Amino acid sequence: MSLLIDSLNQIQTWLEKNCPQAAETITPGLSISEIESKIENLPFSLPEEVYELYQWSRGNDLGTQTKYGCILDPYGGTSLSNLEIVIEKFPDFEDEEFEECAVNYIGKPLFPIFQTDLDALCVIGDWENKNSSPIIFVSDLNETPHAYISLTSMMLTVAELLEANAFDFSQSYCK
Repeated sequence: MSLLIDSLNQIQTWLEKNCPQAAETITPGLSISEIESKIENLPFSLPEEVYELYQWSRGNDLGTQTKYGCILDPYGGTSLSNLEIVIEKFPDFEDEEFEECAVNYIGKPLFPIFQTDLDALCVIGDWENKNSSPIIFVSDLNETPHAYISLTSMMLTVAELLEANAFDFSQSYCK
């Protein structure tokens, strides 16, 4: 098992013990063939970490964001995006409201894997197969700072913070 999957399972186990209502919102994952069929028309490759992530959970649509979203990034409330919805909305993400970011970010497209209505955490699409990608934060303000060096790094950080009780969960997150 990869370090990414170990970290995701550690997060899920912590949630099951400390916030079971949030753990229940984690959806079952997709098979490799399901992922490949959904992304086959993308004009670029996604990092292997994205495949692992979507094998762990298929994500949620924006209307039914997970209760665990509050722990996945420091910007608050970001949920793992349903791959079908991301694929459906990707041309809008690339061409309209985030065009400036996608075009100017090292000349490569950004692909949102975690998002809210106003911002997203993205991986960088590439024309070469890669294992990982930096996680880029894109907001409605057209900011594109690095949030993490990789998806694995992000989940390791989240798992460590949970184990250290560094998150202040209010009752609203766990009810």
